[in-house]
Amino acid sequence: MEPVKPSQRLGKSLIAVALSWGAGLVDVVGYLVLDHAFVAHMTGNTVSTVLHGVEHNWPMMLHRGAPIPAFFVGLLLGEIVLEAARRRKSRCVASHALWIEAVCLALFVCCGLAVFGATSKIAANSLASFLLLLIPIAAAMGIQSAALRKVGALTIFTTFITGTLTKLASDVADYIFWFGDQRRSAGFRQAIRLSPQQECFQAVVLLTALYCAYAGGALSGVLGFHHWGVAIVSAPLLLVLLAILVDQLHPLQP
Repeated sequence: MEPVKPSQRLGKSLIAVALSWGAGLVDVVGYLVLDHAFVAHMTGNTVSTVLHGVEHNWPMMLHRGAPIPAFFVGLLLGEIVLEAARRRKSRCVASHALWIEAVCLALFVCCGLAVFGATSKIAANSLASFLLLLIPIAAAMGIQSAALRKVGALTIFTTFITGTLTKLASDVADYIFWFGDQRRSAGFRQAIRLSPQQECFQAVVLLTALYCAYAGGALSGVLGFHHWGVAIVSAPLLLVLLAILVDQLHPLQP
């Protein structure tokens, strides 16, 4: 396998940050439209499902539990599509999954506009409309989780913010110890000068950017939703289409 060029690594990093921004936006819009059900936050959904099950609150148990299989099916579908593309020795592996994500997001936007229109005034969901909107958007987040997991040797998460923080803490600790060793052996200025070349430092920068992008996407989703309703999800959809274009030019997966 050929080593990843710095320009390709930068391109992948920017796409990952863009997709993380989109995931934050999608997650908060899903939260607003689907009566506070998360579409990319399965930890909270799992705990809430168990809690409402113990309380015999069956409607809320369904409400909190339904995103989990939809997300998992999207994740599984993404993994199957990616592996099938690899076995066919496809040049643009990630695109196969990203196209499905794009279709899911487009379906959510179309169904949301049909149900609510381009407004932030969301009426109570019937079970049918809830599932109609939930399934494609949760599946889209599952597919995205599978589509881009590596930037060079670094494992990344564009929808799983807990994983991002966990990996960030690990790399910050590695950088602190590297910096301390380098400062003692070569001096403070040399340690600063060499920092950008260190994988742990590069990881800290990228993972911090992923976290901030996710939070920024959530903020953009809240603000945009009040102006355009579910139509704001067109922004992440465009970013997924951009990622597909980039993958055609410079494959995101080896």
